[in-house]
This record gives sequence, structure tokens and C-alpha cells, in this order.
Amino acid sequence: MDLKGAIIGKEIFSDAKSEVYNPSTGEILDYVPVLSREQVKEAIDLAYETYQKYSQYTGSQRKKLLIQAAELIRQNKDELAKTMSLEMGRPIKSSRAEIDRTAAIFEGSAWELQNVLRGEFIPLDVYETPAGNENRIAITAREPMGVVAAITPFNFPGASFAHKVATALAVGNTVVHKPTKNAPLTQIELAKLLLKAGFPEGSINVVTGNSSEIGDEFSSNKKVRLITFTGSPGVGLELASRATKNGIKSIMELGGSDAQIVLDDADIELAVEKAVFGRYDYSGQFCNATKRVLVSSSIAKEFENRVVERLKNLKIGDALNEETDMGPLISKEAVRNMESFVKDAVSKGSQVIYRGNAPNRGFFYPPTLIEVKDPNAQVMSDEVFGPVLPIKIFETDEEAVAITNSSRYGLDASVFSRNFSRAYKVARKLNVGTVIINDTTRLRWDYLPFGGPKESGIGRESIRDTMMEMTEEKVIAYRL
Repeated sequence: MDLKGAIIGKEIFSDAKSEVYNPSTGEILDYVPVLSREQVKEAIDLAYETYQKYSQYTGSQRKKLLIQAAELIRQNKDELAKTMSLEMGRPIKSSRAEIDRTAAIFEGSAWELQNVLRGEFIPLDVYETPAGNENRIAITAREPMGVVAAITPFNFPGASFAHKVATALAVGNTVVHKPTKNAPLTQIELAKLLLKAGFPEGSINVVTGNSSEIGDEFSSNKKVRLITFTGSPGVGLELASRATKNGIKSIMELGGSDAQIVLDDADIELAVEKAVFGRYDYSGQFCNATKRVLVSSSIAKEFENRVVERLKNLKIGDALNEETDMGPLISKEAVRNMESFVKDAVSKGSQVIYRGNAPNRGFFYPPTLIEVKDPNAQVMSDEVFGPVLPIKIFETDEEAVAITNSSRYGLDASVFSRNFSRAYKVARKLNVGTVIINDTTRLRWDYLPFGGPKESGIGRESIRDTMMEMTEEKVIAYRL
């Protein structure tokens, strides 16, 4: 990559470099700069200076820029999708869909702007106090905040970037963005396209380097007004705590251990299809991937057998192969984590029902199915980012609810039943942000709030919700 420094639109030299690997082969794909903390400060300064000008752009001007960015993203879809598959191991057909979604979020941010910035007229004479309200009126307005610091994970280089960057730019903020070290290339290219679309230099700045140092600067620099983060609870909650102490707002999307509940009256074939997709799509490396399947005892054996048959037909291989269903994990560390999860489960009495094959090169782990005996196994409590699916058998609806709610996460869940009333009653008892009946947990609607209670995050993320969070509400009162 022709990149002397990672601040887009301004050259900043850095001799230190960080490797980016191709997880399908295990080989080095490219390098990106490791910026010093002083250079990160410089990026924030640049965003702050640019904000003074960019925040004066009219809403219609920003809408045009967002729509132009969406057009450029679509025009470069094949190249962006290839870069995405190379750096993160996502099957190419899935990467193309991700780029389409990225463009759609930029467009959606443009069209939602008119709704987010709409204020209210308030006739103050409806309030008895303060005295004299019959001679006053008020209006409310939403205004940009300033510099937004964005931090994204490896698994959604397009959509996660768009949800944080497009929304911030839409309402008049400027952005300093840190991509994950494992998959920064797609987001650097997206930032370049934003400048090509006409966004001013300094409105979008990408910094790469030491995650801890960059996070420390984001959470302590008073020129940053909001941090939007997607990643692990340990990192995110610590970052939010430090930011709050400095008066910096935060939006945190911190993951999940999403359960799929299969009741005894479910359409078994549908439930199997959605469980396999929900767990093994992109090797299970999504926060809303199906992390646990809870199956009624009366149908458990049939369910397991059908899952095994589907797993035998999965095509596992290089992410650029058009026929690949499941690619590699993101890193060697991720592979070791899967081995640790399986070893822990087996040591606690779980049975490995199926373990497939995987290529010897790269960072692959075979699709694995486990019947869990001990609910304290790590695969039932931790966020498992890999192709290991634990199945836990239950006897009653109440037991399924209790197992689901025992997790420290509360992102998504799904319930499978032919009886809507029964499924609805179960859904209302689940302590999660989204419940999907008779479909996969892998669904996300970009216009609906996404997030959950407990360690799944702080706040909700959607095109509209994020834009609202990224603006400040102001009351303007006037004496007649």
C-alpha cells in the first residue's frame, strides 16, 4: 500500500510498520504505519481545526457528499471486496454484500439527516412557571458535537466504518478513526474514497498503531467529544470509564453470546439451517453470530444429526474462492482460542459430536459441534469467535430462558416455534436487545437500534440512533 502515514489527506512519516496478514495463507499481505502518540494528537488537532469549517457546511451540502461517497464505494465494489477478503478471510461473495451494505449506510445517513436535525416548536405558555411564559416561545435544535473518535473491530470493515463515520460526518462532526490492526486496509481505502467524493481534508483521519496508546489519547484528549467503539467488553468499558471522567461521551457495542432456542414444536429443518448459518457464516466471527443453541430434549438427537449433515457439505477454503462457504479465522491467536474452548468443554464432560476438516495452511479451524453437559463450560459463557457450536439440551421453556439469561451478555437471541404466542412469551422474558422469532441471530437492520444490556454495551447503534447520539440538543427561548 502506498502509504507514508496513516493520517488520510496529510502525510505523516513513520518508520515503524505493523504487518497485516492474509489469514487464508498466513502470509504477510501488507504493512501500515505505527504512529506515535504525538502523531495521533496531530490527527485530533487536524480534525478539530477542520471541524470549525466543516460544521458550517449546510445539511444539503453534506447530503450530496454522502451520496457521492456511496456512488464511489459502489463503483469500487470489486476492488474493496477483494481487499476485504484478503485481509480478514471473509468469503468473497459475502464481502461484496458487505460493500453494498456500506454504500447503503452512507446513503441512509444522507436521507435520515433531515429527520435527525428537525427540532421542535414549544409554546411556553403551557407551563405555569417561570412567570411570564405567555410572552415566551422556545425551539429546540440539534447541533454537531465536534471531533468523534471511532474504533472498529476486524469483522465488519465496511459496515462498522459506515455506522460510525458516515453518521458522524452527516451531522457535521469530523472523525479520527482507528481500525483494528488485523484488518485496516479496507477502511483506509474507504477513507480515501471519502476525500475523493469531496469531503475536506481533515474531516476523516485514520490512525494506525498501538491500540492502547491510541485509546488513551482518545479518552483523555479534550478536543474529542465522543468515542464510538465496537470491540471487547474489557477494553470498551475501561475506555468508557476513562472517557467519562474527562467529560467525553461514548457509544459502546461490546459483543454477545447469542442463544438460539429451539422449542419442541419448531420447524426443525428451518432451525438447523439458521443455526448453521448463524454459527459458521464467516467462521462465527460476528458479535451477533449464534454462539449457543439450546434444544428441547425431545428433538435434540434429530437436530444434531441434521446439523452434522449440513456441516459435511460446507466448502471450507480460501476466501477468494467463489465457492467457499467458510474461510479462516483472523489470526493464529484466534485458532488457539478455539482449541482452548474445545479442550475446556471436553474436560467438563462435553462430547464432540462432529469435527470437520480444514486446510493446513493459514489460520483455519475445522467446523466443530459439541454437546455440552456442564453449563459452566467456557463455550456457554464467553463470546466464542470461531466455528465451534455448543448445543445444550433443555426440558422446559423456563429452563431455556434461565440458561439464556445466565450469560453476562445481552445482545441478541432467537426463538424457534410454530406457536407465535409461545415464542412471544419466551421472547419477552429474555434479557437481550433483540429477539428474532424463527430466523437467525445474524440479522441486523441498519435503521433499527442495535445493542443490548449488561456487558453487550452502552447505548444503541443505528443510522438514526447514532446520529442522535452524535449531536447536542439546544434549547433557544425567545421573549415576544
